[in-house]
Amino acid sequence: MNTNIVRYQFEQGIPGFEHVKQFVFEEMGDELPMKLMKAEDDSEVSLLVASPFMFYPEYEWKLPDSVKEELEIESEADVEVWSVMTIPLDLVGATVNLLAPIILNTRTGKGKQLILHEHTYSSRAPIHRT
Repeated sequence: MNTNIVRYQFEQGIPGFEHVKQFVFEEMGDELPMKLMKAEDDSEVSLLVASPFMFYPEYEWKLPDSVKEELEIESEADVEVWSVMTIPLDLVGATVNLLAPIILNTRTGKGKQLILHEHTYSSRAPIHRT
């Protein structure tokens, strides 16, 4: 199992967890395209995240210039996009939050959860589409 852990600073926290400023992103193994986003300053906060493009390859929106400045993003190569997943006991009901992606600058270690106000994406988009 890969134990690669990367830390990110979220200056404003994330919605619902504004008090948490530091998160670690922990690999869940080579076979799983997901990470565990764990709060360093609150051991009770951890979220399962995955690439939204894995489930919705057509997922697209423009990153606002204000966010690029805030996170000190200089190029597309600096950016990773993750989405919070919800996994119920019945795995068929698993969802991914497309409305509020997590934006990471892998170069500076800064992160932000961005709310896409101008889109109709769902915060509970099904990962199992028929």
